[in-house]
Amino acid sequence: MCTGRTTMMSCYGSRVFVLFNYLFIVLTFCASNSNSNNVSGDTTEVPSLELVREVVELTVPVALKPNDINDYREIVLQPYSNTRVHIANYAKNAGKTIGYALVQLNAFEYNVTLSYNSSIVDGGHLTGQNVGLLMYGDGDLYAFNLNPHQAVWVSLVLMLYNTSAPIPGGCNLEFPVEISPILNLTLTPEIIIVDTPAASVAKPFQGPPNGCGKARLEYESYYYSMPAHDFSQQAYFSAIRNMISYVNAKMSGKQNVLHEPFLPNRHKYGRQNGRGMVFVTAVIDPVHRGFALYVPTHTYSCKPLLDAAGCYGLNIPLRLFAIVLTIIAVLEVIMGWLPLVVKCPATVGCLGMLGTVEALNMLDKPLAQEWIIICLVGGAIVGAVFGLLLGLYAPAAGKIFCSFLTGYLICLTLFGMINGNFYSLAHVSWYVALGGIVIGAILNVALPIILITRSVIFGTIFIFYGVNAIVGARLDYPLRHLVRRLYVENYERVYSDPALDENDFVALAAFAITMTVALFLRSRYQTEEVQSDYSRIEFPCHRGPANGDDEDRIERSTVIAADDTAAYQRFVNELPVITRWTNGDDDVFESPESNSRFFRLLRRNAKR
Repeated sequence: MCTGRTTMMSCYGSRVFVLFNYLFIVLTFCASNSNSNNVSGDTTEVPSLELVREVVELTVPVALKPNDINDYREIVLQPYSNTRVHIANYAKNAGKTIGYALVQLNAFEYNVTLSYNSSIVDGGHLTGQNVGLLMYGDGDLYAFNLNPHQAVWVSLVLMLYNTSAPIPGGCNLEFPVEISPILNLTLTPEIIIVDTPAASVAKPFQGPPNGCGKARLEYESYYYSMPAHDFSQQAYFSAIRNMISYVNAKMSGKQNVLHEPFLPNRHKYGRQNGRGMVFVTAVIDPVHRGFALYVPTHTYSCKPLLDAAGCYGLNIPLRLFAIVLTIIAVLEVIMGWLPLVVKCPATVGCLGMLGTVEALNMLDKPLAQEWIIICLVGGAIVGAVFGLLLGLYAPAAGKIFCSFLTGYLICLTLFGMINGNFYSLAHVSWYVALGGIVIGAILNVALPIILITRSVIFGTIFIFYGVNAIVGARLDYPLRHLVRRLYVENYERVYSDPALDENDFVALAAFAITMTVALFLRSRYQTEEVQSDYSRIEFPCHRGPANGDDEDRIERSTVIAADDTAAYQRFVNELPVITRWTNGDDDVFESPESNSRFFRLLRRNAKR
C-alpha cells in the first residue's frame, strides 16, 4: 500500500506510466495487425525512395566561361535514390551577362531522371541516359535513380550561355517538358537516326518575326567515334566531355553535312560495329550571332553488356565458311586447279549480282528485302549460265570478265576507304564502273607481261574477303554500302565513316602475308603437268594440237620465279634459258625445259 502524501503521489505516477505503456503497446499491436491485413494479398516488398542527405552543388564561378563548361562533377547515384542538385551563385556571379544555365545529367548504360520537383510530376522531368534542363537562376534540380538494385555513375555538367544564345529545344513538340534540350536517337539494324527538336531564338529576340519555325536558325551535327571495343565508363565519359562544348565538338568530332532534303534537323549515320558513337547538335543564330549545344547523346552499334561476342563480329558459321573459302582460294593461287567451267560462272555470276544491284538502284525507292534477295539470286543465276557458255565457247572473253570484276572491286574498295559517303556524288556508279573497266584493261594487258596468270587474280579476290570475315574487319563495307541503298530510304544521305581500326590493319597484314606465302609456294610448284591459265580440260570448241603431239602442249604455271623456265621461254619466244648449274662432275649448265623434252622423247621411244 502507498502511505503518505508524497508516497501516494509517486505511486499514482508509476501507475499512470504503466497504464500509458500498456495502451501504447496495445495501439501498436492493433496498428501492425491492421497493416498486415491490408497487405495480406501482396507479399512483394516495395523499396522506399531514399533521399540522399548530401547535396551536390554546382557553383557558378566568378570567372565566367560563356557558352562553355563552368562546372563538372562525376558522382554515383545510389539504387532507388533522389539526389538534390543545387545551383549556387547564379544571381551573384552571372548577373545580366548570362541568358540561361543548362544542367546536363549523363549516365552510363542506365536510365536516370532529372526533374524540377522533388517528386516526379508530369511535364516536369526528363528520363534517359543523356538529359538536361534549363535554369534561369539559383535553385534546385533533382536526380532520380529509379533502378532498385543498380548504382549508376553519372556526370553533372553546368553550361552557361550568353543572352544571344538560342534556346535548344525551345520549340519542342516531342518531349513532355516545354523546353527539352535533348536529342531523339533511333537505332535501326542498319543506320542511326538523330532527330533534333526545333530551337527558338534567345528570349530578348522572341516575338512575331522570330516565332517557332520562322527564325533563321542553322543546325550543325557532330559525331565522335569511341575507341574500338572499349566499352568502359572512362571511355564513355571522356567521349561525352569531348562533345559538350562547341569548341570541343569542332576539334574532337567530325561534322555531318548530310541531312534529309526537307528535314534539316534529321541526320543519319552508318553503324560502326564494335564502336560507341556520341552525337551532338549545335544550333546557330546567324542574325544575332549566338549559338548553343544540345545535350550530347550516344549509342553503341552492338550490345556490349548483353552480347559482347557480337561486338567483335564473332559469327562462328560465317567465319567457318570464310576459312573454307580462303583455303580453296589459296590452293587456287598456288596450283590454279579450278577449271574454266568453275571460274567463268563464278566470275560472271558475281558481275550479274552487281549489275542487278545497280539496276535496282535506278528505281530510286526502297524495296523489301525479300524481293532484293530474289532479284540478286536471279541475277547471279543468269550471270552463272552466261559465264558457263563463255567458258565453253569463248574462254578469252571469260578472262576479260575476270579482269573487269577485279578492277571493279578494287575501284569500289578504294572509293570506300577514301570517302565513306561516295554515293552522295552524282553518277558515282558510272565512275566506279568506268574505273573497273580501266583497271581491268590494264590487268588484261599486263598479266602476260608480268607472267602472273588470272588464277592468281581470281584467288586473290576470295582471299581478300575471306580474311576480312575471319578477322572481323570492315574492309568489305563498301560492298555492304552498295546493297544497303536498295532498302534504306535516302541512303545517299546517310553519313558513313570508314573508321579504319586495328582489326582492319590486321586484316590487311594477314592478306599480304597470305598472298606472299601463296605466291612463293606457287613459284616452287614444279609438277610435270600444271594447269594452264584456266583449264587443262579440252572443250569441243577448242582447236586441236598444232602438231598432233599433246605432250608438247603441256603448259607450265606462269609466275615470276627463277626456276620457272617455261614462263621465261614463252616470254622470249621459246629461246632456251639456262637457269642454274648442275651438281655433276662435268660442271655444265642445265636447261630444264630442254632436258624435260629429251626425257619425254626417251619415254615415247621406250613405249614404242
